[in-house]
Amino acid sequence: MRSKWRSRIAAALTVIMMFASIEWAKSITYAADEGLTNVMINGGFEDSEEDGRLPGWQPDEDAAVITVSESVYADGERSLQVERLSLGAGYGVVSDAYAAQPFGNVIMTASVLSDEGQGGKADLRFYDAGGKLVSVVSGLVGEPSGKWQSLRVAASAPKNAAEVRVAFDFNGDRTGRYFVDSVTLESQASFPYLTNLGPQSSSLTLMTAAFGKDRNGQDALFTVAQGDPAQLIVMDVASKQVKSTHPLVALDGSNVSAAWAIVTASDGKVYIGSTPNGTLFQYDPAEDKLRAIGKPVPTDTVIWTLVAGEDGKVYGGTGYSQSLFEYDPVTDQTRILKSFKTSSKEAHIRSLAYDSDRQMIYVGGADVAKLYQYDLASGTSIALHHPEFNGKTSVYDLQYAGGKLFVRVDPGPVMFVYDPDTASWLVNNNTAYNARGFSPLSPDGGEVFYTYYETLPGGTQQWSLYSYDLRTGVYGSLGVDVKGAGVAFGYVQLDEAKYPGWTLVGLAGNGGRAFYYNLETGLIETPELPFPAQFVELFNIGKSTDGQILSSGFISGGGMGIYSPTRNETEHYPQIGQVEGFGSLNGKMYLGVYPRATIFEYDPAKPWNRTDPSEPNNPLRLGQLGSEQDRPVAMLGVEEENLLYIGSYPIAGKTGGALTVYNPVTGTFDVKRDIISGHSINSLLYKNGKLFMATGSMTGGEGKLAIYDTASGRVEMEQIPVAGKKAVTSLIWGPDGNIWGMALGSLFIYDPERQEIIYSEDMFPAADYAHSNPRLTVGTDGNVYGTIYTGYVADHTYTSKMFKIDAASKSLSILLESNAEKLAQDDFGNLYFKYGSELMKYSDPNLVVQLDKVQLEAESLQLHPGDEVGYSYKVSLDKGRTTKELSGAAIEYLSSRPDKAEIDPKGKIIAKHPGQAELSIRITLNGVTVESNKIKVKITGPF
Repeated sequence: MRSKWRSRIAAALTVIMMFASIEWAKSITYAADEGLTNVMINGGFEDSEEDGRLPGWQPDEDAAVITVSESVYADGERSLQVERLSLGAGYGVVSDAYAAQPFGNVIMTASVLSDEGQGGKADLRFYDAGGKLVSVVSGLVGEPSGKWQSLRVAASAPKNAAEVRVAFDFNGDRTGRYFVDSVTLESQASFPYLTNLGPQSSSLTLMTAAFGKDRNGQDALFTVAQGDPAQLIVMDVASKQVKSTHPLVALDGSNVSAAWAIVTASDGKVYIGSTPNGTLFQYDPAEDKLRAIGKPVPTDTVIWTLVAGEDGKVYGGTGYSQSLFEYDPVTDQTRILKSFKTSSKEAHIRSLAYDSDRQMIYVGGADVAKLYQYDLASGTSIALHHPEFNGKTSVYDLQYAGGKLFVRVDPGPVMFVYDPDTASWLVNNNTAYNARGFSPLSPDGGEVFYTYYETLPGGTQQWSLYSYDLRTGVYGSLGVDVKGAGVAFGYVQLDEAKYPGWTLVGLAGNGGRAFYYNLETGLIETPELPFPAQFVELFNIGKSTDGQILSSGFISGGGMGIYSPTRNETEHYPQIGQVEGFGSLNGKMYLGVYPRATIFEYDPAKPWNRTDPSEPNNPLRLGQLGSEQDRPVAMLGVEEENLLYIGSYPIAGKTGGALTVYNPVTGTFDVKRDIISGHSINSLLYKNGKLFMATGSMTGGEGKLAIYDTASGRVEMEQIPVAGKKAVTSLIWGPDGNIWGMALGSLFIYDPERQEIIYSEDMFPAADYAHSNPRLTVGTDGNVYGTIYTGYVADHTYTSKMFKIDAASKSLSILLESNAEKLAQDDFGNLYFKYGSELMKYSDPNLVVQLDKVQLEAESLQLHPGDEVGYSYKVSLDKGRTTKELSGAAIEYLSSRPDKAEIDPKGKIIAKHPGQAELSIRITLNGVTVESNKIKVKITGPF
């Protein structure tokens, strides 16, 4: 029968599956494949059923039976048949459970033959010791091609994994039929030399909130604190006490990092839209229970906005397919209503509003500011874009209230008001506005509230509450200070003497401050609510000039974790934000922070201070780049020029990044916007007056390597190092002295003397994520190590890998099959990467170097009694490395004649009496003791 199948289909081989299977065609070795044994039982499906059960396999969820084909197979005489020909039919097969160890690589291989339809997939499903699903990693089966194809799905097991199962099913609502044969499963012991250093950054960040009733019928505030995982918090509005918290974990076991969207439906249930797994959650206040509904749009990673409709229905908008979806609680199902994406520049639905008078949904788009009216009955939509939206990037917030549509447009932000009855704009481009949306209609039906940071008579400023009177069309300040931008609004009746009738309650800013404004008396209170801070997902990792490791968090970031490799301790510091790029110059660190491309200067030699106004700030805010720049991803200090170079991305929806030159002497920024037309500046290197810039095309072209002459201020050359790749994302000086770079997943080597590409190979063909990715570093063994986030490759699956490239052969070895991003290296050769909120340390003894020698120098060797002169010393490590990271070392300060002269820990040699003394320093670190050279000082003169 195999010949029958071969003769039926003559189409050319087409592989559409997880990228690792494509890599099989290349000469790539996988470290986890070596010396492993296949543990899969009945992977060829040749064993007959026993007591109605196929050995090693069982139906998945609602699948009634397992179908084995005896007419279609790759090897032997049988294969597994997986089919889902209608959405209501049961389907899917799952294997028995096999042991898995944390961070051990697990590899599944199979032969697959797609017969009809599409969307077939294979899962690695990881479970903890209690049988709870903690992670799913998937690979896609190809479209029908008539040939058996190889499928490989690989992952490193999560930290809490105990078991793994293999499953074959379908993606989302896809249907079809495919066959599976020759399944293998190999599992590696826990990844060696790996240490979990724990969470590094904490914050309290609340993006928005919703209001409703709790299980006791009391007014409640529902919000989500960013974290790992993010937490739904239920707070009593009157008592200001937290009543319950619930971790947000998706159906596949992955943690939610944050939630941009939360809404109370007409039936009182609360819905949350998450990132980065794009999951819709439902909270039932009556039961105080939270559940994950699932991903309304399988390929999307974020639900930006939710709005309540009638009959308990909820509507949502997503990124990156710019899809509008509906959730119906009667059927407990979601469905995609429409994608509003009309070009590659448009990726997000940023806001929604529900028009109950017309049964319409208003849809606000980004990264190009557009506004649509969607008819729920007909499924048709019309554009409502105001001409002044041109050049704007986002319709960021919408609110339908009192028959009017209130619109926030970015950048600005600016406010518009639209009247659907007359199809006219009542307010255009009002700049006296700054809030996350608008309040609902006031209980008396007359007003909508918002906030603005206004300047008062006398020049002082405050966050004032504003109102729009729907009866008169008059809008303006109420003169009430709410202490922050309004990010959530609701109305409650507190039944307190000082709060008669209705009170407007909201969140002011993202840090946990609230405002209570009584609509009758005008009383205002702005309490800090007792929301618990959370450890947050790490966003970036870098090495400080003092040799310690810096870790910042996602979104607000909250603070900085500073890890000492020699003390093996982390110190946590507050308030810095999401650091996009790290740079160093003259012993100081420079931090490029999102949003609005804010630059900070940090001196590691001085105490951290971001909270005490009586002391200088450290890090110190230097300013913002402006010129529509948002993410300073590349920062490079050039000591010989005493300049800091900054490469950046523009704000969403804009094209054209910038190269910025910061002069620390004058404190000025010279922003060269769009220096490579239509490109962002992603990575920087410098040599002999030339700045090498890696760029990403933002207009559909290809990434470039450009050379900028720092003396003339001109771009001398632009070239495309790898054809077909939209961005060049990483540059380092390689072990051979050439530039090693990656254009998405393609490695290239550039000879700066000959100005030509001398090597290129696409090592990760499916990689398509261009932002600050991958990360490369040269190890102490002379090989190149890296992490790469490849982006979406299958249902639930956004893979990342840690790898090594042999400097001589360029062969690629995969060290970790997943769960590794943002690689950094310390002075000693330890490698670091992020795992959610936790910092991981990889200490291969073949890479880690020890103390080698200490070189001591003094400003003067001829002294007089009472003199104090400075000294310095340089600590060398094995393999030519140096370090300043001695915070965990034991240091002895030695003198042959302490009565003549001493050397003290504060950097001074102290002369006491005439004579001579030999001075040295002895350092002990990690069991190795090294004494410096001896310097002889001579003290002359009177006592």
